[in-house]
Amino acid sequence: MLSPFNAFAEINIAVVTPMGNDYKYFSEELINGAKIAVDEINNRGGLQGKKVNLIPIDDPCDDNLSLSAAQMMSLNKVADNKIYMVIGPTCGNAADDVAELLAKAKILQVHPTSVSKARYNRAHKGIIHFTGYKEEQAKELTRFVFSHYPQHTMAVFYDGKDMDMTSVADTIRLEYEKPDSKGGLILINYAEQGGDIDAAVSKAIDGEATLVYILGTHDNITKTIEKLKTQDSEIIVFADRYSLNKKFGRKMKNLSEDSFMMSLPPLTQNPNFASSLVRLRLWGIEPEGLMPYGYLSVKMWSNLVKETKSFKYDKILKQLEANPINTGWDTVTFINGIPDKSLPYVVYRIRDGEYTQVY
Repeated sequence: MLSPFNAFAEINIAVVTPMGNDYKYFSEELINGAKIAVDEINNRGGLQGKKVNLIPIDDPCDDNLSLSAAQMMSLNKVADNKIYMVIGPTCGNAADDVAELLAKAKILQVHPTSVSKARYNRAHKGIIHFTGYKEEQAKELTRFVFSHYPQHTMAVFYDGKDMDMTSVADTIRLEYEKPDSKGGLILINYAEQGGDIDAAVSKAIDGEATLVYILGTHDNITKTIEKLKTQDSEIIVFADRYSLNKKFGRKMKNLSEDSFMMSLPPLTQNPNFASSLVRLRLWGIEPEGLMPYGYLSVKMWSNLVKETKSFKYDKILKQLEANPINTGWDTVTFINGIPDKSLPYVVYRIRDGEYTQVY
């Protein structure tokens, strides 16, 4: 897994992300963004006079495989093979144990996209939650619903056996329990329905839900949408874009019409990303999807190395905690690796198979 090293590389960093099935497209965007940043560093003479080598590692969102990858990276102590920074794992599997292994090996860990805080039951040193937690971004859904669909009832479908989904569902529940909330909420736990999608859908229909937010895998989301639309063609669907195949809108055709997708913002309109955007476009690169997040994760790490004039783990962490950091999407203060402001989700509407940002 860690064998294809560039013979002249002196500093190794890794991207740990799933490279198959429904995650393939988004992982390719992350990896390509990180690769562009590494190429930029190397084309300018390297980092602190050293060449940077990027190693993509496939992590199919499995606890055992995530741990195995972390163990292999942690065991590489020889200078030529040592990993200095890890982007990911983006799935967050076995997050506590992975973080502990990497911290003991003094490998900095950057989550380029949001993970659930439910994954972490212990405090960990050396993790940078680049965009914040999923729970903070889930609050953006309720803000959108309260402002655009007040007094509507929303059903949230989730699997209570999955800690990420449960934590996001609980976050939404707490937002609806606030005095200024608008509308009703129905929480529908697939596990309580015995995994029966028909029973879960019936609960939403019987509760007169007009909006649904479906958490889960691509297959589970699409099957639920098909059954919902059969009973109520006007019901409005929300889902997380990164849980779905990139071509979801086109494949679902009329069933996805006027559905809403939650997504990290594209950053091309973000003033903090302007200088990076100009540079990328001069090279003929138009950033899309998650590419800027892989790119900016490497750039932030390289800037920390330049400021400390060192690749040493403890020095970089000290620099991170001591100063506001320009992440490329905002200037953020990290406290124990958590940003003082999370990057809010944006909302896209699907029409004719095309995504248009509406919030």
